Amino acid sequence: MTTIREDQESEARNNTNTSLTIEDVYNLLLIEIQIPTLQSIPLDTYQNIATMLGNIKGQGYEGIDAKIRDRMVGMISKSAQLLLECRHLKLMEYQGEISSSPSAETAVDYSKLTDEEKYILDGEKESGKRKNAIIAATINGRPKVMESISTKIRSKQIVVRFIKSMEQFVGVDMTKYGPFQEEDVAVLPFENARSFIEKGVAIEIDMAQ
Repeated sequence: MTTIREDQESEARNNTNTSLTIEDVYNLLLIEIQIPTLQSIPLDTYQNIATMLGNIKGQGYEGIDAKIRDRMVGMISKSAQLLLECRHLKLMEYQGEISSSPSAETAVDYSKLTDEEKYILDGEKESGKRKNAIIAATINGRPKVMESISTKIRSKQIVVRFIKSMEQFVGVDMTKYGPFQEEDVAVLPFENARSFIEKGVAIEIDMAQ
């Protein structure tokens, strides 16, 4: 039976362009923490971390090697989470500075962001637009806009997968749903779906993926 180190060395030899080690992830995190500005990182960093974790988790180790594997998975996962959160915090602080004094010189340098970070930023920009639209409609006395927003959110539906069984219930649209068993998939009104998701009864299925 090979050891974890031997497997990592073999993987590195076979995939020298994309492989990462724990040290690589730790060093990326260390630099990001030590330097106040957003740093440039390989654009496929998170993809390579996911690949590394998938490879490690897929190995059928036993005994002490299994314990080492699990510890490695935990360390890499935590480092990746801290890396993303640290970079996101810097980006949010930078966005705040841009909002207070916008200029071409303070624009976000998208070349430093991975596609995953751009995906997060895009979602937050959309959230900001919605907030500004509600504020504008409120202070400018446009109730029709508010009614349109209410109609849109009330009619929105979410696809969920149940991770716990659920008895039959009447949704906010007065329609009966269920009962549901674990792994059942259903399309539910936004309000009901969010309630189940937040209670840990179901998880959302992103149909765009």
